[in-house]
Amino acid sequence: MTDLVKTEFDFGWKKWTVVPEFAELALQYQKGDILDVGCATCQLYQFLREKGWQNNYYGMDCQKFEHYEYPKGVNLIIGDALKLEFPEVDTVILYNILEHVSDPVTLLKKSLEVARKNVLIYVPKRNEEMWRNGIIEFHQLDKSHQHCGFSKEDLNEIVSLSHGKIASYKDMVLVDATIGSNLWNNRIPRFIVGKLIKIFSSKKFYQEIWCEVVLK
Repeated sequence: MTDLVKTEFDFGWKKWTVVPEFAELALQYQKGDILDVGCATCQLYQFLREKGWQNNYYGMDCQKFEHYEYPKGVNLIIGDALKLEFPEVDTVILYNILEHVSDPVTLLKKSLEVARKNVLIYVPKRNEEMWRNGIIEFHQLDKSHQHCGFSKEDLNEIVSLSHGKIASYKDMVLVDATIGSNLWNNRIPRFIVGKLIKIFSSKKFYQEIWCEVVLK
């Protein structure tokens, strides 16, 4: 069933329907050759090429997606990122990957060791206040996550243990707590849902964290 879904349907992992802001930040902060860990179908590479970027790109992922034609020019590396040898590059990109691995400290440390200039990170932010209010975050539904998001303090600790330091930081994707309102059962009376929206709409949260890390 999983293979059928991946083959027949496209939920955004095959091709971006909208260019995410983190792609623009990658273009802005990259320093040359790139290793993209957790590259999926290398949509970031496609975006960078369209913007005129012409350096070497290495895409690393735990699996190769069958029946998908990867962009020409990609140096594809398949395997476990915690076990593979990383090529030396200017910038390592760790977008939407630290939450998927058992040891994010080791992965970041490996990345800093091969990055001549910097490492770019993008992770889901853990908002425990939302949880206390009974509001679920969409990334919590991803069963492939080994970590249920990271707080700013979590990320600072991971970076410190990896012998790095944060050079640039940005909270991203501002939402209010009504983001999950469309998941409520439609049998709940409309006026009750309306009142809940009024209560929760005043509470603002950031869903993601982006940062640039350099070796300390």
